[in-house]
Amino acid sequence: MLMAFCLQGLTTKETVTLTKSMMNSGTVQQWDPSWKMVDKHSTGGVGDKVTFPLVAAVPLFGLKMPMVAGRGLGHTGGTADKLEAIPGFKISLTEEHMMRTLRDVGCYITTQFGNIAPADQTLYSIRDVTSTVCYAPLVCSSIMSKKLAEGIGSLVLDVKSGVASTTESHEQAEWLARMMVDIGHGMGVNTTAVLTEMHTPIGYTIGNSLEIIESLECMKGNGPADLNKIVAVQGGMLLYDGGIADTLEQGEEMILKTFRNGTALDKFLEILGNQGVEKETLELLRTGKYEEVFAKPTYIQRIFAHQSGYIEKVDAMALGTATVLLGGGRQLAGDKIDFAVGIKLLRTKGDKVQKGDILAEVHHNGQLTTMLQTRIKEAFLIGENEAPIRRVLSIVKPNAPTVDYEVYRSQH
Repeated sequence: MLMAFCLQGLTTKETVTLTKSMMNSGTVQQWDPSWKMVDKHSTGGVGDKVTFPLVAAVPLFGLKMPMVAGRGLGHTGGTADKLEAIPGFKISLTEEHMMRTLRDVGCYITTQFGNIAPADQTLYSIRDVTSTVCYAPLVCSSIMSKKLAEGIGSLVLDVKSGVASTTESHEQAEWLARMMVDIGHGMGVNTTAVLTEMHTPIGYTIGNSLEIIESLECMKGNGPADLNKIVAVQGGMLLYDGGIADTLEQGEEMILKTFRNGTALDKFLEILGNQGVEKETLELLRTGKYEEVFAKPTYIQRIFAHQSGYIEKVDAMALGTATVLLGGGRQLAGDKIDFAVGIKLLRTKGDKVQKGDILAEVHHNGQLTTMLQTRIKEAFLIGENEAPIRRVLSIVKPNAPTVDYEVYRSQH
């Protein structure tokens, strides 16, 4: 059957039908009909910590987020793994706890649970032996069947485009975004895709504990510009699509205001406390005493600029792969993760540097070989051209052409 799908091709209508059947093969979450249920999904990237400030901000406006998160495999980190870097955090929840949490807190974050889309698990287990792993309609139906089983009414998709994304070209990323948007729309869910750049790591940190710390700083109003932008656009889109903001620009500003006034931080700490983190730990996170909370690396190795100029490129794939080799990710599904390791950038794409400036700090526990250190250093390309990051690229909506983000924002 799967090979027939691949050989004969699936239309959008057929892909919607397949996705609906996979979703309905198990439990579809049912919530209080008065609740506005929303969610986001990312196709994965390096330094992708967008979920944390997003789930802290969006529920402040009355929206409910039943977040089902994944684990990392390969060069992309997993949301669930990053959260488990926080001592005491419980990623597995009972359905009763989830219902109570949505009512009282507005958001939970858990891994795939119960009888969610069991048909997807069956098909997934045979896609490799049928050589259909990369067939896009099956990829999309797998993602969307699980996401839509959450019982949501609105969804924003963060589809990455670049060397560290899951697609080989921008055209493929746009095609993937279009297909998932059409599936969501075909199943009655208000779905938007935001195409974002994934040549460069998001923010300044790669690695589980480091990314949680940077996320907390974002919620305190101290986040890097590119992370702030992605969160604001995706959160603002959910507010705009939900009729809470009159324009996308207003929605973005509403999200950013929660970082400046501290309400997003309060909400995130409430989410953590509701999922097992002790009050003493929450206070340490609030006051920035991170060294008393997170595992610490044995070594910190600095990477220096070999010449003066502008940083024209920071290779996200190289740094993501390096972080995995340091122990911060999985090469195989059963690998244990070292929460303390990772890479902290001191400079990123577009920055001007002088020879001898520190480009990055590598946090490790003895796995930094000479070859790996060279790979990290070569991830930075320094030249004569100033090349700032353009993180948000375009917007994909159903029944409409793909629109450049700045154009869309000016019109909505």
